[in-house]
Amino acid sequence: MKLKFLAAITVSLLATSTSAKASTEDSNLIRDIFGEVVDRTIIAGILIGNNETTGEPSQCEWSPSLPRDSGRDQTFGDEVEKTVGSIQFRLYDKNCPNENTTNHWIAEVSSETIARNAASVAYDLIPAPFGEFAPPARQGLINIGTWFWVSASIWQPKSVTAWVPTPAGPVTATTTATPYKLVFNPGDGNFGSGKRSCVGPGLRWSPIIGDYAPSPCMYTYRHSSAVDRSGLFSATLSIVWKITWRSNTGAVGTLPDVTTSSSHQMRIREFQALVTS
Repeated sequence: MKLKFLAAITVSLLATSTSAKASTEDSNLIRDIFGEVVDRTIIAGILIGNNETTGEPSQCEWSPSLPRDSGRDQTFGDEVEKTVGSIQFRLYDKNCPNENTTNHWIAEVSSETIARNAASVAYDLIPAPFGEFAPPARQGLINIGTWFWVSASIWQPKSVTAWVPTPAGPVTATTTATPYKLVFNPGDGNFGSGKRSCVGPGLRWSPIIGDYAPSPCMYTYRHSSAVDRSGLFSATLSIVWKITWRSNTGAVGTLPDVTTSSSHQMRIREFQALVTS
């Protein structure tokens, strides 16, 4: 998976860019984990695993850390906290069978903030909408409707779950990007009638349908692409994705739509016919 978004997560949520990992030989060292990704669950001062509800393996336990005398491993009564900028952090112990205890600074943030960090990963999972056309992009004709669609494999929701431990249990937020509509910009500018949009991935054309059958995702060119200096119309096909999130606290919300696009060079010809009586 792509990890290029992680620097932004680190700056926005953790207000630091360092990452110190605990040595297995010394469990008193503190480990800050920033932006690791496993499967579709993230760590961004927020944690990870594979449990169906929390994302964390059930055999691991989390608990707020207590101040220690590192030489004697004695604990005291107050929890360990710190503030970086406006973000409050609490130190947690992670205890897993057959592993040394590790310590993690966890940001105390809202469900929406967790969801926004999950969205940063979900955006990277959204594919570009490689479009298909009938007639094909380089074999279009004026006054014959050009069907456009994308494959069903592209038209799938993408979900990412992020979570943080709290004394009351983990708080999770799952962000889902759901494809909503196709938008076709035919590229013929003033010679055309503007963009066309349709809800859904469009219909796949087959020869049995014929050349003049309508589609909900269709555009009809009225001029040959010879009017363009390049002899082609530079078109784009886009998918608009709805972004929603849901937390195990019961909170829900939406984030701004995301649009992904692909470019297509359309050759549109004018078919000449001789009619006699």
